[in-house]
Amino acid sequence: MQGIGQLVAALVMMFLTLGFKSSLETAADTKSCTGGCQVSVDKMWRTLIGFGAVPACIALYYRLTIPETPRYTFNVARDVEQADEDVKAYMTGKREGETDEVARAQVHQGAKANLQVPKASFRDFLKHYSEWKNASLLLGTAGSWLCLDVAFYGLSLNNGTILKVIGYSTKNTHSVYEYLYNT
Repeated sequence: MQGIGQLVAALVMMFLTLGFKSSLETAADTKSCTGGCQVSVDKMWRTLIGFGAVPACIALYYRLTIPETPRYTFNVARDVEQADEDVKAYMTGKREGETDEVARAQVHQGAKANLQVPKASFRDFLKHYSEWKNASLLLGTAGSWLCLDVAFYGLSLNNGTILKVIGYSTKNTHSVYEYLYNT
């Protein structure tokens, strides 16, 4: 998804640069970009940041509206009664189960002693990952993400060099528009 985000951001910025072309061509370079040119650049960046906030807002909406799974309710929240009602509701096609709050409190009080699970420690972590099966899974996942991130961020770091090689250099630009369009 990082690559898609970078591509969409570049396309949005290119279209914004094309949209504000008339006001960006008035300035010869970035130092002489005043008045309407500055306002245009300000609007461009605000619009780009706004587009970048859209995926975050969508993710936040779904995170707040999707109900917790019965497994989470049972294992983590330790709410046996609610988990049971959620499973029954799921089987009938409803969104969430509705529990009797009095019965729920009684079950929670009665089961409190049985639901006390010791917290995981660093020793448990070492024991789990000392097994080759678990360690290889962790190393494989972390290694593949590291390689992916190095590729994406490496391309971003060398973006100026790559653009110069393919002919999009900011060296001989005659206006702020050309400067922004070539970067």
